[in-house]
Amino acid sequence: MSFKILSLDGGGIRGVITARILQEVEQQIQELKGQSLHEYFDLIAGTSTGSILTAGIAVGRNSAELVQLYQEQGQQIFPLKQKERYRKFPSFIQPLLEAFSPPKYSHQGLVDVLTNVLGYKRIQDIENPIILILAYDTLYRNTTFFTNCHPDVGPRWYDECYLWQLCTASAAAPTFFPPYKLEPVNKEKFGHWVFPHIDGGVGANNPALAALSLVMKLSQSSISTEIKHKYHLEGVNLEDIAILSIGTGQSGEPFVFEQVQSWRGINWAQHLVDIFMEPTSEVSNTICRQIMGGNNSQRYLRLQFDLNEKFQAKEEETYRDTRTLLKREERINRFTQNPLSEEMDDARTRTLSQFIDAASRYIEEGFTYYTRNGCGPKVKDAIAAFIMSN
Repeated sequence: MSFKILSLDGGGIRGVITARILQEVEQQIQELKGQSLHEYFDLIAGTSTGSILTAGIAVGRNSAELVQLYQEQGQQIFPLKQKERYRKFPSFIQPLLEAFSPPKYSHQGLVDVLTNVLGYKRIQDIENPIILILAYDTLYRNTTFFTNCHPDVGPRWYDECYLWQLCTASAAAPTFFPPYKLEPVNKEKFGHWVFPHIDGGVGANNPALAALSLVMKLSQSSISTEIKHKYHLEGVNLEDIAILSIGTGQSGEPFVFEQVQSWRGINWAQHLVDIFMEPTSEVSNTICRQIMGGNNSQRYLRLQFDLNEKFQAKEEETYRDTRTLLKREERINRFTQNPLSEEMDDARTRTLSQFIDAASRYIEEGFTYYTRNGCGPKVKDAIAAFIMSN
C-alpha cells in the first residue's frame, strides 16, 4: 500500500479553486475507498492558502465546507475597501502609491476566520494524518517545516502554537500582510526568541517536494517501530510514495525583454509576489514528476490549469516556437471562454463564482499535463486512476 501525500499550493483567495478540485477528489475517494480526505492521505502539506486547507482537513472539515469558507468569509480576509484604497487616484500613479504603502491588510480578518474554522487546536493535537505547514523565517532565513510528526528530534518550539497561528504565518504574503510574529509558548524551555515569519511561498509555494523530503527523512530515521506504525511509515521507500499535488490556477504576467531591461528596484518590487510564486511551484512540480517516475507514473498527479491563455500558437507547431503573446484584453480562460481575475486578493462574489466555474469545467473537460494542448489523461479519469492505484 502506498504512502499517500496531498500537496496544496499557495495562491490567496484562489484557494477556492483548490477546494473545488478537492471536492471531486473527496467524492471519488468516498466512492472508491469509503474514506474521507484525512483518512485516505497519510500526509497533507500546504503553503499559504494551502496551509488553511491542510489545517481545515486535519480538523475534520470537508471540501464543501472549505469552498464555503472562501465564498462566505473571503472578504473578511481581503476587505474590498482595502483592496481598492487607491482607486480614486489616476491609474498611472496607483502602482507608485502601492509600492510605498504599508501592507494592504492586517492579520485580524484572517485570524478571525481561522479561529472560527480551526478553533484553538494546537498542531500537536492532530493525531493523524501527518500535516506539514510551510512558512519562511526571516530571522534564520530558512523555510520552517511546521509538523506534528518530528519524533526523531524531540519537542519543537512551535509544538504548543495554535494551528491558526501557523496558518497566519504561512499566509503572510509580502505586500498583502505584515510579517507574523511567532514565539514559543514555553519560554522557560525554549527561550524568549521571536521568530518573524512570512508566506511560505517565498521558498516553496508548491510544497510537494518539501513533503516528499519529510517522508523520506522520517522513514529513514531511527524512530520507534510504534511511531512508524502509527504514521504508516514502516518500510516506506521512494517507490512506495504517491503524491497528489493541486494548484490554485496558473497565473503570472509574461514580461517581454523590452519591459524588464529597463526595470529598476521599485519595478521588481511591484511584481514581487507575481515573480516569486510561479518559479518555485513549477520547479517543485518538475523535480517531483521526474523523481516519481515521469509523465506516465501512477504515483504522481499534478492538477493545475492556466487561469487565462496568454499565448496563441499556430495549429501545427514545429520545433520552432511559433507562439504569439496575446494582448491582455484578448486573454480568456479556455474552459469558460471568459477572462478570470489573476489577483490573489480578489474576493468579490462574482470572481469566486468564476473561479469555481472554471475549476468545475477543468474537472469535466481538462487534461492533466498541459491544458493548452489536450495532452495526457482527462482529469476525472486521472483522479480515479490515482486513487485505485494507491
